[in-house]
Amino acid sequence: MKVFLPILFTILTGVAILSGCAKETDFEAIDLGYDYFPNTEGTFIEYEVDSINYGIEVDTVHFYLKEVIAEEFIDDEGNLATRIERFKKFNMDDEYVLTDVWVQKRTSTTAERIEENFRYVRLAFPVEAGEVWDGNAYNIEEAWDYTYTSIGGSYNNGVLPFSNTLRVRQRENINLVDQESAWEVYARGIGLVHKKLTDLNYQFFEITGVDMEMRAIAFGTVE
Repeated sequence: MKVFLPILFTILTGVAILSGCAKETDFEAIDLGYDYFPNTEGTFIEYEVDSINYGIEVDTVHFYLKEVIAEEFIDDEGNLATRIERFKKFNMDDEYVLTDVWVQKRTSTTAERIEENFRYVRLAFPVEAGEVWDGNAYNIEEAWDYTYTSIGGSYNNGVLPFSNTLRVRQRENINLVDQESAWEVYARGIGLVHKKLTDLNYQFFEITGVDMEMRAIAFGTVE
């Protein structure tokens, strides 16, 4: 029996190694959807934006917005975050002007952005159909239940086509007084490529609120 012990040990060791490799390979193959929200320093997305603000007067604005992932840093929670430098111009031939700086980060379970000091949970990981989360979980606004309505399909935002996208419904509340509708589309390896926000209130024959749409028109690496 002693003669066969080395052989048996070798066989068992080989099985254990193969099993370990299989588990490691399977784990690495899991797609959590992180690349719908890439955090690559030095990349940019350029948008065309149309916004109508309703109040005492109706103010219609058309402009171009460029968001650049400028640099990485460690935030107060110990997570890796990135500065988002936002540039604006009102005509295509104008030079972009830096207007503000936002922050975004991607944790193991969320994709978050801090916009004008409000923190939003834009995506939840892993990306799964039917997943629901509160996009306003970290701010003082009322809860908005975000959910995925489309995963992996092709999409055209009216300017550019994208082969693999993710659609998030953020709000859908339509009644006699309020018209609240918000959704975003993210493209794999690129990020946000289309956003629509309608937040209108109808009272006393008056309309107040905002109706805004932004479409990605270019993306790439800063030269």
